[in-house]
This record gives sequence, C-alpha cells and structure tokens, in this order.
Amino acid sequence: MISRRLVRIKAMHIYYSYLQNNDDINSQKVWNNLEQSLNKSYELYISLHCLLIQICDYAYDRIEIKKNKYLPTQEDLKPNTKFIDNFIFESIRKEKTIKKILANNKYNWSDCNEIIKDIWNKIEKSEFYQSYMNNSDFNQKDDVKIINSIINEIIINNERIDEYIEEKSVFWNDELEFLLGNIINSIGKIKNNDNVYSLLPIFKNEDDEIFARELITKCVAHTIAYDEIISASLKKWELERIAFLDNIILHLALTEIIEMPDIPISVTINEWLDISKCYSTEKSSKFINGVLDKIYQDLKNERKIYK
Repeated sequence: MISRRLVRIKAMHIYYSYLQNNDDINSQKVWNNLEQSLNKSYELYISLHCLLIQICDYAYDRIEIKKNKYLPTQEDLKPNTKFIDNFIFESIRKEKTIKKILANNKYNWSDCNEIIKDIWNKIEKSEFYQSYMNNSDFNQKDDVKIINSIINEIIINNERIDEYIEEKSVFWNDELEFLLGNIINSIGKIKNNDNVYSLLPIFKNEDDEIFARELITKCVAHTIAYDEIISASLKKWELERIAFLDNIILHLALTEIIEMPDIPISVTINEWLDISKCYSTEKSSKFINGVLDKIYQDLKNERKIYK
C-alpha cells in the first residue's frame, strides 16, 4: 500500500529533520522515526475508510429524523434509500479491522460532526448525487462511481479535512491524495459475487519494507562520505552553497545508486528529480540531475558500481 515514492518523501522529511536540528544521528533512531511515520500513514488510510462510513451513517440519521417529524411527508415516510444501501458501505463496514475501529471510536471521525455535515451538504447538492438517486436501476457500477465521485470531487480538495488531519498528526502530510487513490483502486476490485473488501497491507511485499529500512539507515551511515563524493563532483560550487534540501536529496539518491544495485539508475534519478520539483527550488531538478549524472559516470568509470 505504501509506495516507494511515499517512502522516499518520508525518508527525505526524516533525514532533513535530523540534519537540520543537528541531532545525534544513528541508524536505528532514524529507522524508528521513519517506521512510525509510515505506520501513521497506514492509520490515515484506515481512517479514510471510516470517513466514508460516517458519511453513510449521517445520511441514515437524516432519513430517520425526517421520518420522526411532527408532520412527515409521504417522501419522508418512504425515503429513497439508494445511497445508504450502496453495497460499498456495507463491504467496508464488514472488514474486520474497520469493524473493530468503528466499535472502539478510534480514527472514526465521530468527533467531526461539522465536517461530516459539510461533506454531506456538498454531496446532496452535487449533480452526480442527484443523477445517482434519480436512477431507479441498482447496479454495482453506479455504486462504485458515486463513491469515486465523492472522493475525487469533495474529499480530496476539502480544506476542513486537510486542517483536521494536520491537527491529528504531523506525519499526515503529502499523502491524502495517494491514500484515497488506493481506496478507489480497492473499491473497483470488489468482486460482484461476495462483496468482500480487504484492506491493503502496509507494504506490498518484503522488498519494499527492506527498501524503506535500507534507504534511511544506509544514508545516515554514509552522510560524511556522500558529502565528500558530492564535493568532488562540483566544479564551480562549494558544498556549503548547495541548497540544504538539494543536498538531502542528493544523499538519498546516492544511497540508491551506490547501495542498492537492483534499482535501475534511471528509476532512482527520475524519482528524485520528480520529488525535487515538488519540494525544492525551481532550478533544483536541473542541478541535481547534473550532479547525479556526473557522479554516476565517475563511479561507473572507476568500477565502483555496475549498473
């Protein structure tokens, strides 16, 4: 579930924090912090499933309130329950981890009535909701489609949700869109015959977990050596003149280039260039690309790497 891109970004944050604060860096300490950050991302992943259930429950409560009005209308007494009967809600609700969390009131948005109310108001006013409710056909394709629309059009760019998750955890930065994308993909894979929903594991496989551990621990172990390699590659620059974050990115990229022979050089460079475009200066990607290319060629010519 946790992609290598997200691992790289979180490793960058952890490594940046330690160097910026001049902490006593050791490999186990930084790995513990990276592991904690990744676990927090998984908690958010679970919590976002609970958010969908809270939206469904809020819709159900609104129906019950209208039924119990002093003078209910015919529509109030015989409401359209298509939304709350959406099979996805029930599939997610039955997943054992989600079920346990909902019962324990943990990460289930039970303290966010105003946020849920705001989301529901936006859903009710949306064209996709009106179209869904007015269609008398009941099929799984439409059920999936409306959940996708809620996620893509209302949840992803919701400032109140961003503020809430930022208050809950400093680790919940940068990953909301990525995690919601995972949920969309999982929802689309629910089988028609059993409606069983399964949470993804935190790592896709053991190799991804090893990658995460080695990226941060080996980078910390070779901090001084990487500074020396970078300094040697600079013609008109001194190491101190490099933007701090660019140096962080160079260190992590060098860890992959030197310490991880199974990762193609093109993958490493492209990944870190993309990250630099999002997090560093406008000219950083070009500078980082030039430095990494020179270091790679030098190491290859010196027969210190073989990829």
